[in-house]
Amino acid sequence: MYPLAGAYPLGWDGPGALEWGRPWYDGLMQFFEAAAAANDAMLVWLD
Repeated sequence: MYPLAGAYPLGWDGPGALEWGRPWYDGLMQFFEAAAAANDAMLVWLD
């Protein structure tokens, strides 16, 4: 039914599983907050 269902490793829902991305997430949130405060538009491209 979902061909990519097995493409990702197990354990992403465990405690601390996504901590590796925290440094990038924090910076990204600051970027979005600054854009929102300036009433700027955001264009996001996920590839």
